[in-house]
Amino acid sequence: MTVVLVRAILASTLSFLLAFGVAAQDELPRTLFVDVDVFDSESAAVIENANVLVEGNLIARVSIDPIEPNGAVIIDGQGRTLIPGLIDGHNHIMLPTSPLALAYNLHWSYTGALVTREAERMLMRGFTTLRDAGGPSYGIAKAIDEGIVPGPRIFSSGHWIGQTSGHFDFRLYNDTHHRQRTERTAFEREWSFIADGVSEVRAATREVLRLGATQIKISLGGGNSTPYDPLDTTHYSPEEIRAAVEAAEDWNTYVIVHAYTDESVIRALKGGVKSIDHGNMIFEEETIRAIRDAGAILNPQFLIFTPDENMLAAGDPATIEKGAPLRDNVENYVALIKKYDLPIAFGVDLFGAPELMAMQNLEFERRGRWWSGAEVLQQATFNTAKLLEMSGPRNPYQQGPLGVIEAGAYADLILVDGDPVEDINLLVDPEANFLIIMKDGVIYKNTLGG
Repeated sequence: MTVVLVRAILASTLSFLLAFGVAAQDELPRTLFVDVDVFDSESAAVIENANVLVEGNLIARVSIDPIEPNGAVIIDGQGRTLIPGLIDGHNHIMLPTSPLALAYNLHWSYTGALVTREAERMLMRGFTTLRDAGGPSYGIAKAIDEGIVPGPRIFSSGHWIGQTSGHFDFRLYNDTHHRQRTERTAFEREWSFIADGVSEVRAATREVLRLGATQIKISLGGGNSTPYDPLDTTHYSPEEIRAAVEAAEDWNTYVIVHAYTDESVIRALKGGVKSIDHGNMIFEEETIRAIRDAGAILNPQFLIFTPDENMLAAGDPATIEKGAPLRDNVENYVALIKKYDLPIAFGVDLFGAPELMAMQNLEFERRGRWWSGAEVLQQATFNTAKLLEMSGPRNPYQQGPLGVIEAGAYADLILVDGDPVEDINLLVDPEANFLIIMKDGVIYKNTLGG
């Protein structure tokens, strides 16, 4: 075979492959939503009588002018509201039952089955993205991304990192410290790292990043669900906090902190933390101003601290009793946030039982007591997406932004039967009111047919 002939064959092959690639690109699945009111999450406003074209897994065009379908599947919204997929910025998908049960009583494969079930349920509740706030969610995130099981996108914080006697120290009272044993418990290996001192905190942070976390979660104070860490306590020294932040920054990502009190929040901000979760025992205006001035994002929760009878019946009595100070400060906390017009993210923090996790969408009703429907929707989309963006190159989803309906964004969309801007409680009942649920350009629920 001559060189000329080989070159001719290669040129023909290359031309074929390029043509095939163009043809394949032209054949991306297309979906056209017509006559929808689009919620613009950045401005918290509604674009009326709009049309949205989806090509593949991205939004190709948003326009108030007609869009040629060119073979697209057409979904007539008939004036209903199209919102971005919802984002839960403080989720514990890896805790479908109690931490103690996970540590001592359940086989890992059974836990995996429970988590897989919860992933699909959360997607059907309209949550197309989760920021996992602790737990080894690396595997379920990968399985979802590979299409093995349905579920939301997951930004995994991986193992919690906390100090001895802290919120992430889940030992029973008579359990010895891991330094006094030859082996760690399953929970200490797979769920939570106890790390004391700068070197241990730095090493634990690096290990969690090695395992695949997109951001790091540490605890700076007592928690509601653990028995041996009083709520008023402050955990981790400034040097230990800075060790975690620097190790995360070396990987171009960030640290989330569990922090309730003024002292723990101020200490976190001084250490360079940009994501403050909870804050429900903030009493001082100075703390809210410090969060604002640092450019940090506050991610509070309200449902779990305003429980109804069903939640109280499903909860642990000791946890309920311990959480009284958090519940007592809700109105004051909201007033401080609103006084300084502080943008907040959206997170639910329900875990421990399927019955509790099923209440996820009730967070919308709670926030609707103090904020408008447009503000709550913005919190659960645009604002929380800003948290996700802080993971930089650790963000597994680099093709476009999340939490918005605009050209180039991921096609995570929900068609709501009604107007949630006027009635945020429509989002409380996704089974009845979410007619279309699309994630990554794929429709997972369609009650309209066609």
